[in-house]
Amino acid sequence: MHAARLSYCHWKGNARLQAAVVGRRDLDILVDRDRSLALSAILATVGFKRCTSSPWTAVPALEDYLALDSDTGRLVHLHLHYRLTVGDGFLKGYRLPWEAMVLSTRQFDATMAMYVADPHMELLLLIAGKAITLGLIDRMAGWLGRPCMDALARSDLRWLAARTDPHRLAELSEGLLGKEATRLLLDIVSGEPSYRLLRALKRRAIPPLSAYRTYTPAGAVVRRGIRMVVGLAVALNRRILRSLVIPGRTLSSGGLVIVFEGEDENERATLVDRIAAWLTWKLDVLVLHGRPRNSRATRRKAFRARSRGMIVLYDGFPEGQRRDTGNAPERAWDADPPDLVIKLRRAPRPEPEGHTEVVTREGRPTRHNVDIDLDHSPEQVLLAVQRALWQEV
Repeated sequence: MHAARLSYCHWKGNARLQAAVVGRRDLDILVDRDRSLALSAILATVGFKRCTSSPWTAVPALEDYLALDSDTGRLVHLHLHYRLTVGDGFLKGYRLPWEAMVLSTRQFDATMAMYVADPHMELLLLIAGKAITLGLIDRMAGWLGRPCMDALARSDLRWLAARTDPHRLAELSEGLLGKEATRLLLDIVSGEPSYRLLRALKRRAIPPLSAYRTYTPAGAVVRRGIRMVVGLAVALNRRILRSLVIPGRTLSSGGLVIVFEGEDENERATLVDRIAAWLTWKLDVLVLHGRPRNSRATRRKAFRARSRGMIVLYDGFPEGQRRDTGNAPERAWDADPPDLVIKLRRAPRPEPEGHTEVVTREGRPTRHNVDIDLDHSPEQVLLAVQRALWQEV
């Protein structure tokens, strides 16, 4: 990004930037939307894959990318923001038109070798974002004398407050919120973010923060309700059901069918479960068994899942006679074979002296058939499978 002279910065959660860089948290990058094509090319070059969210969970002007850290096997999740959309966990219902200010005041973090938001600007965004999303639960918390910010947000506020100058913060805030709201903001920074102060800030800002609504009040209520139901269904689907009912986040390039072969059913099933747990952190996955009583129905389910952008993990190669049954999904399976077959094997003889590879490939180099040597440690085997699978994404 530096070489291409792209204007970008990591704009929130910089207190935990190191964890985000290594894949333990999400990266939130704000970029100049005029350079979006150049940025897409750069992300593809360094291994980021574009993902697609369902219409009910997608956020305007936000793109999702995933990349594999080949050393650790972690998935790095990048949120690419073209606009500053803020809100609660279920609805990003406001857009703050401060992108140019955030990018023009960014700072270079030499430790992480990337640009981050000015802490004054990040603190202002944090408080304004919380004031915008005040709701009934926050009001009840205020009545009970409890904090209306969660522990993580309060920690971020204290971290940022220690790195800001009140005069500089007031200067920025007056230009964006007005003098009266700035006085309230400084009270919040120096004290506690109470419901009363945040509510007053929301109302007395010039223009009022409610002017930045993306949806009408009624539309926001309906949309939030739908997103809550869909979000809970997606979470249930990823962790337990793993069905085709409600997709959450899928691959923009299309789904995949990954087949695991191996004589030891327990080892194979364990590895499939670990890969499923690794992927379902961010993607929709369907786990199927290749030798059920009704293999035809299973193959149809795999065909539909891949067609909808999901990753299908097949525990064992699907069996069944390959004949033209007149059924489209049956014929499609034969004409469109699995994207990757992972063969789990043990060496028939002792390994020769010296270093041996965990992954070997038969014949000429290909991404569609990979042999995994199970004589290595479980973590090495898992990492080898993760690398092979991610090449197909």
